[in-house]
Amino acid sequence: MDLWEFLLFLVVQRACSGLEVTVPLSLQTASPGSIVLLPCTFRVKDSTVNPNFLAVVWKYGEKELVKFDNKGLTSTLKASIDPQAALKGDATLTVHDVTVSDEGTYKCIVIYSPEMDQKTIDLRLQATPSVKMTKKALLKNQKNRLVCSATDFYPRAITITWRRNGQVLLTSNTGEPQGNGDGTYSVNSSVILNPTETQEKQLIECQVEHESLGKPITDEYSVIYGETPSVQVFSLEMPGPRDMPGQRERVVVCEAKRFSPEAITLNWKLEGKLAKTPGKNEDGTFTEQIYYRVYPSPDNEPEDFSCEVQHETLLNPITQTHQVRYFSDQDKSNHLGLAFLLGMLVSMAGIGVLLWFLLYKKKYFQHFMVSPIYGPETSNENDKVTFYCVAFNCLKATEVTWCVTETDGKPVTLPHPRTKDEEERLLGCDYTMRTDQSGDNKLQKVITALIFAPSVSHHSNMTIVCKFTSDGKTKETELKWSFTLRKPQVSDEKPIALSLGDSGDVICSIELKDFNPKDIGITWSCGAGHYQDLETIKDKITENSQKTYDAKSECRIPGNRFTEPGFKVRVTWRHESMEEPEWREVSAADLPWCPQMSDISVPRLLHGKEAKLQCKISGYFPDALTVNWLRREAGKPDLFPVSPSDKYKIPVMNVTRQEDQTFTCIASIIVNVSIKPDHRAEFICQVGHLTSTLEKRTGELDVKGIPVVDVAFTSKRSDNWLIANVRSFYPDQITVKWSRTKYDSKYVEYPDITEEVTKSSDGTFHLITKCKAKKFKDKKSFKVSVEHESLESPIEKVMSPHKDSFFVTYKESRTPLPQITSDKEDGHPPDSAKLHEATEK
Repeated sequence: MDLWEFLLFLVVQRACSGLEVTVPLSLQTASPGSIVLLPCTFRVKDSTVNPNFLAVVWKYGEKELVKFDNKGLTSTLKASIDPQAALKGDATLTVHDVTVSDEGTYKCIVIYSPEMDQKTIDLRLQATPSVKMTKKALLKNQKNRLVCSATDFYPRAITITWRRNGQVLLTSNTGEPQGNGDGTYSVNSSVILNPTETQEKQLIECQVEHESLGKPITDEYSVIYGETPSVQVFSLEMPGPRDMPGQRERVVVCEAKRFSPEAITLNWKLEGKLAKTPGKNEDGTFTEQIYYRVYPSPDNEPEDFSCEVQHETLLNPITQTHQVRYFSDQDKSNHLGLAFLLGMLVSMAGIGVLLWFLLYKKKYFQHFMVSPIYGPETSNENDKVTFYCVAFNCLKATEVTWCVTETDGKPVTLPHPRTKDEEERLLGCDYTMRTDQSGDNKLQKVITALIFAPSVSHHSNMTIVCKFTSDGKTKETELKWSFTLRKPQVSDEKPIALSLGDSGDVICSIELKDFNPKDIGITWSCGAGHYQDLETIKDKITENSQKTYDAKSECRIPGNRFTEPGFKVRVTWRHESMEEPEWREVSAADLPWCPQMSDISVPRLLHGKEAKLQCKISGYFPDALTVNWLRREAGKPDLFPVSPSDKYKIPVMNVTRQEDQTFTCIASIIVNVSIKPDHRAEFICQVGHLTSTLEKRTGELDVKGIPVVDVAFTSKRSDNWLIANVRSFYPDQITVKWSRTKYDSKYVEYPDITEEVTKSSDGTFHLITKCKAKKFKDKKSFKVSVEHESLESPIEKVMSPHKDSFFVTYKESRTPLPQITSDKEDGHPPDSAKLHEATEK
């Protein structure tokens, strides 16, 4: 027996029970992964519930989750009810490990025969966001991007607000929330801090508002500033251990320098890393090095070693890769040459020399050896350089001495410190040495470094010697190194770049490249003949890939200053590599925002009507534009200025600023058009802006005259005449036709009499045409039709007889024709003047 058969049975068995089901009125909320209870209670008329008459069903949409009746409980691991509680009137549903997919409407159905009652309850999922802001050291005088992430929240709607020292930042950018695999969402928001907005004490807050939160949550960051590390990877080559004399060793060095704050992580993307404690430089920045030792064989292929550097100033790590090449053909040829030389010595010196060599060769190969000095090819003044030298197969008590001979011949010696006083003396020296030893109890490898900040006065031509002393024996190696000046390079085409600011000013900037040393002086000034110094808004000096420096400097000039006659902006720079300062200038002639003119739009020109000629002028800056309208008469070369009058109106221009901060306006002139002066004449729009002049021409104007048709009626003796006066048309080509109705009311062409076309004093033309209307009693209608190139469709006038006269029908109106008296005996109409006078009346 299924559920509904059982219910039917109960209906037959039971009388009214007074069933009432109750659920909470409010939404039920839960967080993903929790256990949620959906309350549902019921009561019956009887004090106790008879299980034989009870059935409880829970549904989610149309899906049945739980069923409890006299057959028992059917449920899942996801959802269930307590059967014992149900017999006491509590049908609460327990949902385990809820997810976003469990959100929705649930239905609690209770049947206690013969009654049934049901209620719905809504479950809403809410997941509280986790908020984390990327905390990184900011770079001064640069744009810095901060990112705030809100993750694992639900529902989707969320608000992220950035504040700096309590003030809302309106330049933030929040992306669209992205769905996670569990139905929750995550979103990133970022804000850009511009160089002009940087200040020493800033508290940046990322505030998140979400319906799952009682109050907004905030992650904050007190801004610190730092320097991005400069990373260099290089390798040193040396012979291998004593027990493997044929195997060479490479020491790969990863060096990060001139960074702050101190915390940094250097990792090889290989095994076998050795970390050193960061050393603080005199300028407050730090240097960090790690070494990686490699034991290649002659058959090894070139291998890439990558050093990954993580630092607070970096959103993404810096990775530098160095390729290590082991043995070259030159190395192998050197080894073969050495073997050949030894053979020659044996053959020439005889057995005695050979025995001597055999006795001492073991001791010879045990002597320590020293690598060449490795260092940078170029450097910048006050930017510290490091020179490396390696000794191997040394005894443990090995001393290192560096000797530097500066440009003036003065030697500077840095001996291996033996006492505390010597260590303190070396710390106060312009040169710093660092030494690292490693190996077994008998033989050591010694890596030593000499560090100093070069200057032109001391190091333009110098000699560096590194000396190792071990077991009473000394080995040394020498390097000649030169620190040279590099003159700033500037673009010859457009050295000063120009752009527009938001407040109507001109931003002037210059880039100086590839100079050395770092110190450079850049000043801005402006004026007309007499120059006044300006305040720069940004100076930025960066180290380039050539280990020299680039500089960029900017200043702002009010845009209206360029309208002053002779006004110029000058930038001057001074550098140690230059005997005299250099400078460049810009003036109004160099501004790139010259006006662009559209063609003059010319409407249809009609005699006796006004016409508006327009020209759009755009893309200019500053707003210092002059517009003049000129006119050239037909067939003449001379131009005449146009001034406001009864014939010409020149409206005031409406100037607007565009998004790119340039200006746009519409220049226009309104002309009262007439044939005689304007046909084949030409208008010119002339625009002046700072040092440029532009113009656009209409070309010869084509003026049309629309015909005006006047009709009249005259009667003389037995003749009746219909007369049409066609006037004010141009050009003179025109077609006029008369027609009249037949008995079937269709029009047929009717003969007419037409005078010649004549020219009026205003340059237009006119003609008079007539046809004879014999009798009124035949009730025939007449029509005159005028075709002209100025008309989109012919002008037609219909004249219908009425008693002793005619009515004209034109544009759905009926008007009696004016009657005129002929002055001629033949009944021809009067002259055109009288006809025009009559028709006008």
